[in-house]
Amino acid sequence: MSYVVPKTRLDRLVQLRERTEDVALENLAHAQSSLGRAAARLAGFRQDARRDGRSRGAAEMWALEEGAHVRALQAIRTAERELAQAVRSEQQARVGYTTAYRSAEAIRRAQEKKRSEILGDTERREQRALDELATLRFNSQQ
Repeated sequence: MSYVVPKTRLDRLVQLRERTEDVALENLAHAQSSLGRAAARLAGFRQDARRDGRSRGAAEMWALEEGAHVRALQAIRTAERELAQAVRSEQQARVGYTTAYRSAEAIRRAQEKKRSEILGDTERREQRALDELATLRFNSQQ
């Protein structure tokens, strides 16, 4: 049986909450992407810092390599701070999405309950009308 979904006053609110939920989900996706990039960047810097370019040679080359190693360690510290910021941003985005999802889900449940009530009322009215017709027909046959 196919029926038309009844409209409720909550329909517009559901649309607004779902739009807010979608935006929060996009923000979470961006935050997770940034987190992944920051983690990959840190891993790359750590890999670079593990390399030891020192070999037999002049002391100036050793000093040059040591300076490069110091810069690599500074890059690691910067990347660690960026990763920590990305983790915080991701956590905030996750909390924002969870809040938006729960809000939208509560309104969706209220909307569904209202639709069920409307459909139940409609079915009861139709059944009452059918009962009246059956009673009138029964009475007219006697």
